[in-house]
Amino acid sequence: MKATRAPATSLSALVKSSIAKPAATNSTLTYALSAVAALVLHVGISYVSGNGAQGLTIFVKSKKHPFYLNGRLLFVVLSQIFVALAFSLRNITLDRFVFRWVRESTTRRFNIGDIVQSIVIAALLATLALSLTASVFGIIRLTLPLVYKLPLLRIILRPFTAHFLRGPWTIFLPLRHVSLLIKSWFLGFTTLATWEFSNEIFDTFVYNPLSVIGAIPEPHVILVSGVSSTDLGFRYLAYKDILRFSSADSEPAANLRSSLFNDQKYNPNLWSHLVRESLLFLGKDYQHFLHRGKPAPAPPKPATPAAPVTPSRPSVVTTQAPLIRTSIFKSSNQASPMRNVMESLGSDGALVQALDAGTAATHIPALFKSVGATVLPAPKEEVKKRVEKAEGSVGRYVKQAKEELRKVVVTNMPVWVNELGTQFDTWWNKERLEKIAQSYLPNAEVDVVIVDVLSTLVCASLKEDRFGVVQRDIPRILEAMLSFLSAIQAYHFEVRSKYVPPIQDQVYTPEEIAEAEAIRVEVEKACDVLDHLSEYLRAGIARIVRTFGDKLLAFKFPPRTAEKLQPFIEYC
Repeated sequence: MKATRAPATSLSALVKSSIAKPAATNSTLTYALSAVAALVLHVGISYVSGNGAQGLTIFVKSKKHPFYLNGRLLFVVLSQIFVALAFSLRNITLDRFVFRWVRESTTRRFNIGDIVQSIVIAALLATLALSLTASVFGIIRLTLPLVYKLPLLRIILRPFTAHFLRGPWTIFLPLRHVSLLIKSWFLGFTTLATWEFSNEIFDTFVYNPLSVIGAIPEPHVILVSGVSSTDLGFRYLAYKDILRFSSADSEPAANLRSSLFNDQKYNPNLWSHLVRESLLFLGKDYQHFLHRGKPAPAPPKPATPAAPVTPSRPSVVTTQAPLIRTSIFKSSNQASPMRNVMESLGSDGALVQALDAGTAATHIPALFKSVGATVLPAPKEEVKKRVEKAEGSVGRYVKQAKEELRKVVVTNMPVWVNELGTQFDTWWNKERLEKIAQSYLPNAEVDVVIVDVLSTLVCASLKEDRFGVVQRDIPRILEAMLSFLSAIQAYHFEVRSKYVPPIQDQVYTPEEIAEAEAIRVEVEKACDVLDHLSEYLRAGIARIVRTFGDKLLAFKFPPRTAEKLQPFIEYC
């Protein structure tokens, strides 16, 4: 389970990014094994109850061909595998692998509506899985004669699957096995309902974070150190625990707040560390939202100063003396003839130099000079370019093949099938405004808790902060909240402008009405995502303004911050 959502804005991008992670593959395999285990349990219960295997044995009852596989069992196994795939796809689209931030046992209750919803979803997924199973099973049956033409596979498969080649295969064949279809549907339905109920129970009861307050000495020290954790889940839980004693009216909570404000044993003190980590986290999320999920641009490089120009002196004409490159001292020891021969045969001796000069003059191939001039491997950059070029060519050919296949399908299919395919392609690849807003605010739940913690502690510091360590940070806290709120409100207005209400006197086609309604729903969902954080920001600022009132006049705010703060002062 991960702490942040995938930054994908469409279902296709979400599924691609999730499949690329090992967690999705492991969960799909787990669901497939669980579905097959449910089938084994069903057969075992049938044996125990005295009803036998009900036609779900591994091999058919034949003395002549004892190893022929049972087609009924293969159909049910394939149905259970499609049930697992359908439920895994549902988990991916719902971000089931993301930490459940908002739902808690104190606010989320399991009611009759959840039961009805789980039953309906299980029934729809079971029907979809059964339809896909029948289609894939029929395609496998039709392609089996082609597989038998391969020599090696024919030898391997014939003792187990030769009976599938006999008899006609028509579209009405599933009608002869209605009992098998009903059994497969109910088995898939019960499996899906079990998984769906398990997820609902987990979301409702299992997620119950424990509080360390009262369990350890000086819990505020541990919690303040926890807000700098690299794990986002631990950081969130630390803030939740700080919020418990910062907003409580009990005496132990007041003592913890006083220790947080006035304890000077640590350097930096606890409050300075808490407010620094909180504002840094809010600032990063604010910059992420301001740049619409893109990384911040790199700062411009400072201009290099021009070199100072020194005045040139008049040049003096001089005559350079030739340098003597030979030894000016006469060597007293003459080299021996043997030493001269050895030096001439060296790698830089006179003989090699003479050969080089002769080669250059007579154009002798370098192959006869040295063995070191053999063919060297190509540089790494050149190999990399060749690989990239090959990959680009393969990708281009695959794209062209897909386009040609799509043209063939569109040409040979009925019009209503093409329309359904176009609608599905639009729905599958369409970017959702809700997902876009969530990608701009990936840590909205943590930001909400940070705003609550800072605002409640600032309000409590008016009476409990003896040294005034909190009051000096009030302008920075309000400036951070107001800036974040202004950016969200600006984007909120931008999202609202995407939906234009229909004019009453104008006539619209049903397609235009459906499109406008879909846009309205998308805009409402995106606004709900933005309102979740903006309401907490607005409430936190209003809480501080109501608590301090006219005392805020003693603080110095930047002009833009003061202008944004003025409506809150007038309202509160």
